[in-house]
Amino acid sequence: MTRRDRVRAIVLALCLGVILCPAARAAERIRFADFFIGETWQAGVGMSPKLRLSSKMTSLHGRQVELLGFMDGMLPRDGMYFMIIREPVLGCPFHSVEFDWSGFAAVFVRKGTDYIDGPIRVTGRLDVGRRLDETGFESYVRIYEAEIVRVR
Repeated sequence: MTRRDRVRAIVLALCLGVILCPAARAAERIRFADFFIGETWQAGVGMSPKLRLSSKMTSLHGRQVELLGFMDGMLPRDGMYFMIIREPVLGCPFHSVEFDWSGFAAVFVRKGTDYIDGPIRVTGRLDVGRRLDETGFESYVRIYEAEIVRVR
């Protein structure tokens, strides 16, 4: 094998590693509007819409994603999780009988965090599907092993 052949083999192996290794892939940007198909507004107690995750969200299950939003400061937490919400609100959006299911996602961080005022970017592993998560809430969209960056 010539030196040129060895260099080609190394370059090919590195390229394949980037393509095949999930950790090497860039995070896919998602938006709150990507979460569901159809109605997402809960108009009152017991009036939850039948939520259907979009094909984009189900195809990204288990992959690295990036989501821009705001940290919900009203939720009691231990610094290891929070809700990322579409837009800042004065009151807690979850202590109301009316809310939009597509306006939030549960975020579980790698290391404890303090509240960050203003827009943030969350990057982590997407987990989708209806379940009672570690926060004690029913959720459909979760981001694990998240890292947070303040957006300026």
